[in-house]
Amino acid sequence: MHPMAGQDATFLYLETPTTHMHVVGVLVLEPGDGKGPFGVATITKALDERLHLIPPLRRRIVTPPGAFEHPVWIEDPDFDLTDHVRPAPLTGPVTWSELEQYVGEVSSHPLRRDRPLWEMWVVEGVEGGRVALVTKLHHAMMDGGAGGDLMASLFDLEPDAAPPPPPDVPWVPDTVPGAAGLAVRSVGSLSNRLVREAPGALIHSTGHLAGAAKTWAANRSSSTATRITAPRTAVNGPLTARRSVSLTAVDLDHVRQIRRAFGTTINDVVLAATATALRGYLAARGALPDEPLVAAAPVNVRLEAPTDGELGNRVSNMMVGLPLQPDDPVERLTAVHETALASKELQAAFGPDTLQEITGFAPPPVMMAMARTYSRLHLGRLHRPVFNLIVSNVPGPPIDLYCAGARVTGIFPMGPLMEGSGVNVTVLSEAHHLNVGIMACPDVVPDVDELGGRFVEAVAELHRLAQASE
Repeated sequence: MHPMAGQDATFLYLETPTTHMHVVGVLVLEPGDGKGPFGVATITKALDERLHLIPPLRRRIVTPPGAFEHPVWIEDPDFDLTDHVRPAPLTGPVTWSELEQYVGEVSSHPLRRDRPLWEMWVVEGVEGGRVALVTKLHHAMMDGGAGGDLMASLFDLEPDAAPPPPPDVPWVPDTVPGAAGLAVRSVGSLSNRLVREAPGALIHSTGHLAGAAKTWAANRSSSTATRITAPRTAVNGPLTARRSVSLTAVDLDHVRQIRRAFGTTINDVVLAATATALRGYLAARGALPDEPLVAAAPVNVRLEAPTDGELGNRVSNMMVGLPLQPDDPVERLTAVHETALASKELQAAFGPDTLQEITGFAPPPVMMAMARTYSRLHLGRLHRPVFNLIVSNVPGPPIDLYCAGARVTGIFPMGPLMEGSGVNVTVLSEAHHLNVGIMACPDVVPDVDELGGRFVEAVAELHRLAQASE
């Protein structure tokens, strides 16, 4: 039995029938020639050889009676890998558009809570002789930073790599704890946290909140502070359970050239391209707001990668203004760079552990009731959005990698939507490309493929201007 951290548990509490708190990844593989069939059996075998390197994949949650304390993880006594790795119900050749549509369908359904919170669908016959793995994992298991550690356990550096050594100690499943024992344990755990940890966490968090408020006031006086609320836009509104996705990519060397030419960062380029894509999308609908948009940008606050295969969440959040003006894309990139610097200053003042401390002591029943009531009654219509969209930048492998002997040609991550915000843009850099996964609610943002196309065009335009400036 393993205790669940407060921040991990928060992602369970925030889940509603229309807000699915899972992350989705699409891994595109090129099996190569002469290696025989490559499908579910191949992937299942490779995963079975590596399960001991990723312990959370065999754990499920158990909630204490009354849900007054955070759930616990147990080694699932009913774990069966074939329940999680399945063939996709698609007949090849599968076009890229059909793959995107299928990923949207998979993303539209929550994960079952009575078994480990992940599943993988193997899509054979993708155009070009490729295979795609569509993986869905609950955010309670991992954040973007932990996703990199997950990839390290699944991938090899060469196509003919030997399987990893078997575990020193065989895996032993747990016995599902009884309600009485779980209640006693939960009371002890809650009492310990409230008596021993809460006072120090309260003092620590209060200090960081005060420092963040002071930093925000200083940024506001210099006109670089991100607004406390975001404008109402056509990409904001009550969510439904449906999801749609766009999977695209841009040349990573082009992004690096833009960064060098204009003295910014890769993340600035991502944010500026996102702003330009949304500017075009909203302008085409006569719905361009006068104010900058606000993006919620998750920040990995891990000091070092875990060495024991544990995943979990160590994430903070940064609000970044996305200026839609001026018209010149380079000036817009510069404006994004300046507001991002101010946001980083504010996030540093907020502290890496403050969000985890706050979520760790929030009462679970209250959080669940608030999330469901807010979603069911569409209370977001009564106030301006806190943010318009989520933009995540996940570091990926800088070299070519292999999975079950097949070369990895694309990795597309996608994060969840939050109530009131219809778009999540997640990018991942790998050996040669910056892969872009956009998740949307089609009842709020009906043309997610247009956003993907506009992102690519925005990077191409900045690249042309970067070339002209050198």
